[in-house]
Amino acid sequence: MRTIMNKTAKIILLLLASLFVFLGIKSYQHSKPYAELTNIQTIKGTVSQLHCPPKGAASLSLTDADLTYNLSIKFRTDYCDEKKSPVLLGKEVTVQSVQVNGSFYQVYQLEDNGQVILNPSDVEADQSSATLGLFFLAFLLITLVAYKSRPVSNK
Repeated sequence: MRTIMNKTAKIILLLLASLFVFLGIKSYQHSKPYAELTNIQTIKGTVSQLHCPPKGAASLSLTDADLTYNLSIKFRTDYCDEKKSPVLLGKEVTVQSVQVNGSFYQVYQLEDNGQVILNPSDVEADQSSATLGLFFLAFLLITLVAYKSRPVSNK
């Protein structure tokens, strides 16, 4: 037996798909390559805390600063475990970042004694995968509505 999607559900799903397309376009427009950024700030500081959520990107806090520095998903997978996390705590690092809003900064490069821990290509990869994810969600919703709206042949 086939379930039929009602008109209201189709409209809601198509509006949601439109929202994802809109957010994907905005995300694409606002993500500049590292080479084109003009407001990069370089800061030296000591890592006081690493914030490692189970999903998404990690972040860090520096001593004597009330700012949050957003890192990448790759950083979380590489450094947010019981062995590697403590290694960075208390280390002096150089952070190249751009202010996103208020006290939040997006880190594009993180160095520890000249060793690059996070590079701009990691951050750009996160941004492009998030943008592609929004377009993919919109595509899936539109496909679902199209599939549920197809005519049924009676046998």
